[in-house]
Amino acid sequence: MSLRGRGVWAFAFLGFLQMLNGAACLGKVTRHDTVIMKNGDRLTGEVKRLEQGVLYIETDYFSGSVGVDWLQVEKVQSTATFQIVLNDGKRLTGTISKVEAESAPGKDFNVHAAGGDVPISGTDVVQIDSQKQTFWRQLKGSIDFGYNFTSGNNQSSLSTAAGADYVASQWAVGTSYNASFSGQSGGTTTNLFQVQAFGERFFNRNSYLLGLSDFLHSSQQDLNLRTTLGGGYGRYFLRTNQNELKWLIGVDYTRANYQSGLAQPTQQNVELLVGAGYQLFHFDRYTLRSQFLVFPGLSDFGRIRFTTNDTFSVKLSNNFHLDFSFWDNFDSRPPLNAQKNATGLSTSLGWTF
Repeated sequence: MSLRGRGVWAFAFLGFLQMLNGAACLGKVTRHDTVIMKNGDRLTGEVKRLEQGVLYIETDYFSGSVGVDWLQVEKVQSTATFQIVLNDGKRLTGTISKVEAESAPGKDFNVHAAGGDVPISGTDVVQIDSQKQTFWRQLKGSIDFGYNFTSGNNQSSLSTAAGADYVASQWAVGTSYNASFSGQSGGTTTNLFQVQAFGERFFNRNSYLLGLSDFLHSSQQDLNLRTTLGGGYGRYFLRTNQNELKWLIGVDYTRANYQSGLAQPTQQNVELLVGAGYQLFHFDRYTLRSQFLVFPGLSDFGRIRFTTNDTFSVKLSNNFHLDFSFWDNFDSRPPLNAQKNATGLSTSLGWTF
């Protein structure tokens, strides 16, 4: 199928997702949780989640979930069970309630857990997730499509990405992929395809163990497939309702298969893994996500690889968003005649579920 045809199907699929999202909004809420704002506004419905400083409530009288600033919330009362994450990394499970900060300084938020009530400050709460009854309802993720066409030189480009995470009280798993294709009539065609998967085991005090896998195909680097398997120890250096900063250190094994015409078509290496991730949130308007991983060679000492993936996401209505992304994959010692870098820029429209 041509790139233009792929773009038509991509946007048709996004239209289908919009129909599904609209249909979901027609359902009636089954709980009557109460949220009262500091200015006196009152919302009744289902408290869904708190993420990136925004508390989402689904009501019978709004289309979709309503997002409100968590720092402007005065009271909350809900009968549902939630998973709560604090800024020091502690994780709790139970029902929740919040009172005026003046009536209980430093203890205005209460988690009613199985072992008893846990009073804390509402400003220490960075994440609240509904505890769903099934695996599929607990999944969170996004789907993105981007397409560009220039008539002057008949050049087309298509980018797609998707990801899904499952987060439990003590662990999380997830997977993602991104792909890009570009071509010009009578010219060369380039493509990149990458799949990643991870598993995390959470500990107190914002630390975690991570296992990861990465599979990369890049025509720019004459790379048929690079497989990376590794793991390590990580820690959140900063975690608030406005931003997150974490680091990771570990080891990995990589095996790269290049085009058969190149010298050394297969390379293997044991590497040190050092990385950092940063996220910046601005109240239900935009998000900046940045990931940087460095792989200094151990068995091939002196060789260095790094990957980076950076996305600026602008939130639209009904769970849609507009993404501007940059990525780069670098290898200081590729086989002879292979390129060191595979770099790309993309703009895409996406939907979050």
